[in-house]
Amino acid sequence: MYNLIKSAFVILFILILQFAIYLLFLKPIITTWGASSNEVSMPMAGDKKNLMIASTRTILINAPKSEVWKWLIQLGADRGGFYSYTFIEKALGYKTRYQDMNKPEFNDIKVGDIIRGSVNEENSIIPYNFKVLYVKPEDTFVLENWGTFLLEKVNDQQTRLVIRTQEVKAPNLLLKAANFIILPLHYIMERRMLLGIKMHVEKKSGIFFSQGKDLLWFFGIVISWFLIYFLVFIGRGFFQSVFVPVFFSVFWVLVVLLLNPTPFYSSVLLLSLCLIVLNIVLMRIKKRNDAS
Repeated sequence: MYNLIKSAFVILFILILQFAIYLLFLKPIITTWGASSNEVSMPMAGDKKNLMIASTRTILINAPKSEVWKWLIQLGADRGGFYSYTFIEKALGYKTRYQDMNKPEFNDIKVGDIIRGSVNEENSIIPYNFKVLYVKPEDTFVLENWGTFLLEKVNDQQTRLVIRTQEVKAPNLLLKAANFIILPLHYIMERRMLLGIKMHVEKKSGIFFSQGKDLLWFFGIVISWFLIYFLVFIGRGFFQSVFVPVFFSVFWVLVVLLLNPTPFYSSVLLLSLCLIVLNIVLMRIKKRNDAS
């Protein structure tokens, strides 16, 4: 009974610590991922005074604006998808028509177009679509219920893609809690989308990111999460049952939200946890055998 209560307190401490790290340190970073202070503060075409800015994120793409624009306007389930975690989209019922598009198929985007979330909304957990509210060709477009997509020319061979998301201020505690949970999830998907657009434009698909590598990263993260809490229950003494899980819980948050979403980091995390768990299990088996 004592061990169960102790484990519950350790888990509660881990959750509070992760929450504090996210709120104080990581949230300001993920809401301005890749963006300069000027990009965060500059006015954009889709800004609305009645909406709060949830995030401004940027990525540098080594290609001219015109080339980036060609790939940017492929967004949409009935076009080239969202360049994000396709296995997550599929699991949630969001189906894309041209998922393996290797060259831009659609040539324009105009006001009134609908950027679809799925080509089969009946199977989607939460159906969503984005209406195009504003377009400045090869420069900007604005999506209703999402925000502004802007291309900034750095030089003839480099372009910065800026995405600003705006949302309605939550009127009650329940919606505030929902938005708090959605924000890091949206960041994870949007970060992958920015990286995916960069890959397609620069024609480097599969070198750093691919569906296989995305799966390895994701499952490494998920299994590591379970192992951290498993350590709380099987560990003996302060070091094994408190210090080690707390240490890896901090590392876990950093791997998920701060470090590049590549299999390397999640694999290091997972392998380290597996070795520690295996060592504890073997030590307990040895002690049991010695006692008998």
